[in-house]
Amino acid sequence: MLFLCPKCKNKLVEKDGCAICREGHSYDRAKGGYYNLLLGSSGGVHGDNKDMVLARREFLAFGFYSPLAEKLSSLVLQYTNECCVLLDAGSGEGYYTDFVERALHERDADTNVLAFDISKDAVRELAKKNKRISAVVAGSYHIPLPDGSVDTVINTFSPLALDETRRVLKSGGRFIMAIPGEEHLYELKAKIYDTPYKNTVADTAIRGFKLISDESLTYIMHLNSREAVSSLFMMTPYAYRTSPENKARLAGLDSLECTADFRLFVYEKI
Repeated sequence: MLFLCPKCKNKLVEKDGCAICREGHSYDRAKGGYYNLLLGSSGGVHGDNKDMVLARREFLAFGFYSPLAEKLSSLVLQYTNECCVLLDAGSGEGYYTDFVERALHERDADTNVLAFDISKDAVRELAKKNKRISAVVAGSYHIPLPDGSVDTVINTFSPLALDETRRVLKSGGRFIMAIPGEEHLYELKAKIYDTPYKNTVADTAIRGFKLISDESLTYIMHLNSREAVSSLFMMTPYAYRTSPENKARLAGLDSLECTADFRLFVYEKI
């Protein structure tokens, strides 16, 4: 087990359904096969709640984002050596983690794929999806892994904790990040807002990293059912920031052609 005790930073060892460090701190293995290493997690919900996780799972099951998952997997294979340790930082329910792990496993069964998310509901979904992935509940700003222990970190739409990402990567390690492009979901926003806006793509320079690849992926999604339109809306932040009046504009909408627009960056730690 590569994960560390979040209290004392010592190595965790699995024994009798627990993860235990030499200081005696112990973490029970959940029925789903994951560990909760998020300190102070007993009070309230952290990260995406169950409804948000299920909405995202329903939309992703339609396959509309599979081109992104395939592109991400291709970049991982291109820029990651065999027998690597890969970390998905902020994995959510594991849709992209699963794609990447299966591609790596087909190439090299000794690859070690780790993942964490701050949402217990999301990690529970991931643990059910792929038993080969070592998943824990943890936060991006306190990653429970040793310095320089990871070959590649991937991040898809999750908050970027730059210092922690750099800390856990080996020298020369790769950081692969996917973010929304300028046109992403523009037609959806046009349905719910009087003045839709394009996304702003920030400066690609990241301290401590060298940019070695910058690619775009753009295509049209044909959402041909009310369920597909609704699940897309419900998995976005717009569902929780949009007034009831504007939400009503989507009611009864049976189809929608919508742009999927992504930017994928590959960085090398310097």
